[in-house]
Amino acid sequence: MNEWLSFEDALLIVVRQRRIILGVFASVVAIATTWILFLTPQYRAAAKILFATDRADISTSSERPTELVRTTEVSENELNSQLQILQSRDLIEEVLNGLGVPAEEPSADHDSSTFPTKIVNFPGNILRAVYARFKDSDAIEPSSPLYWAVLGALKGIEATHIRNTNVIELAFTGPDPRWAREFVNRLATAYVERHARLQQITEAEDFFTRQSQLLHKKLAESEAALRALREKAGTLAGQQSEIHDRLNEFGAELARTKVARAEQEERLAFLERMRASAGKEGNVATPELLALEAKRAELLGHYRSDSERVRDVEDQIQRLRGAIASYGTITAAASGAASPASGLDIVGTRATVAALKGREEAVARQREEYRRQAELLDAQSVDLPRLERQAKLDEEAYLSYVRTAEQSRLSTALEQSKLLRLAILEPASTPLEPTGTRSERMRFVLVGGLVLGIVAGFSRDYFDRTLKTAADVRRYCKLEVLTVLPERG
Repeated sequence: MNEWLSFEDALLIVVRQRRIILGVFASVVAIATTWILFLTPQYRAAAKILFATDRADISTSSERPTELVRTTEVSENELNSQLQILQSRDLIEEVLNGLGVPAEEPSADHDSSTFPTKIVNFPGNILRAVYARFKDSDAIEPSSPLYWAVLGALKGIEATHIRNTNVIELAFTGPDPRWAREFVNRLATAYVERHARLQQITEAEDFFTRQSQLLHKKLAESEAALRALREKAGTLAGQQSEIHDRLNEFGAELARTKVARAEQEERLAFLERMRASAGKEGNVATPELLALEAKRAELLGHYRSDSERVRDVEDQIQRLRGAIASYGTITAAASGAASPASGLDIVGTRATVAALKGREEAVARQREEYRRQAELLDAQSVDLPRLERQAKLDEEAYLSYVRTAEQSRLSTALEQSKLLRLAILEPASTPLEPTGTRSERMRFVLVGGLVLGIVAGFSRDYFDRTLKTAADVRRYCKLEVLTVLPERG
């Protein structure tokens, strides 16, 4: 076509190529109408999510250099980050798993496809199978139902930021209006919950609270074990040295008692030998002497041999023996015989030996009791300090975690205002009309078919080199046309 083509020439071209124009127009309209009739209607469900914040920013204004300015604006970078999270594959997989994607469906349409829909989708399925066969896509990405469901959902998801607002519109286009509404609402809810988990600052507080509870339980167990060990020992750890001192005292007293008894036994044996060598019997002891000997034996069972009471009784016994001995000496002198060993000494010595034996048994019993307690404390002397140290360490750790949990609780309260909070401003509702009506599509098809027909007609006329009008004769041949004969059909 030349640049000086007039309107009349254009009309002539349209008239000449009317068959081409009408043919292309009719073909486009027929094909598009068939495609529209078989095409599954698509429904668009949308929800709106509000971003809210209450951050405190330091003002850099020269007029108010020290004031804090409260702002609710959300930066563009943060909004873009949230848009990417909304369309993340992991989040969509979580939602589809919650909706229960059937294993037989390899797409996210999630509807029962009709026979015409299968016919329309058949060429695409064939091409996809051929592509997967030659490219070996199964080795790259597993062809699972969930994979194709996520892929189809990503194609139908729209996440856009409404200009000059803190609102994001989340939409999904699909053939099933109810499923589209459910998918959008669940996706928005899952996104808000995930955002809350990502910005959850109370996890530190919960961690320290749980740890403090565990340490409190451990502290209670340590204190219970320490208390049980102390009850089993029957005394406190500070009495161990006192018990050992008493044990040493009773050991020394037992040794002295044994020495005294051995001394009295030797004295008794010597007196009996002396009496046997003299060939006579000892005198009969008086009741007073026997009473004093019994009293001394009783005192030796409770007091030491060098105590004041024992010495007082022994002095009385010695004075009584002296008196009896002087009487025996006078009697013996009168009878003309001397007594080398008095019978009173033998009786007194025997009583002393019996008393020392009883004292030795009593001291031995007391010494055995203290020895048992000392052995018990010695056996537990290692566990008791260890349990005391463990209880102290558990108490310090518990108090430390309690203080840290309280600090974390205060930090949570201070940082709560800095979080970006989300709220579902408007949940998705069930769409009642498809996104594109058939009348709109038909208007587009008619206009498009007419344009394609005109383009085809002009192209056909441009590549046709025959002379068609008087203007073509004048233009190409430089000749004047005298007359034009009408075309005979």
